Amino acid sequence: MANERLILAIGQMERALSRIEAAQSGLIDKLAAASSGSAQPDPDQALQARHDALKSAAGQAIEQIDALLGRASVG
Repeated sequence: MANERLILAIGQMERALSRIEAAQSGLIDKLAAASSGSAQPDPDQALQARHDALKSAAGQAIEQIDALLGRASVG
């Protein structure tokens, strides 16, 4: 039973990491599309936007991992 919960928790963590990677990839694609236009975005602002998006996605993943670990330790 404990092994089963651990396997489920690991699966959820892997899916969270996949979402982070997808968010990063999507953001990079958006930035590339924006930079191919006539107006070049400020590199500092683009970097800050990427940082903010990744920080948010990582924070959400960590919250999910904490919740999983909390449930695993209770059960």
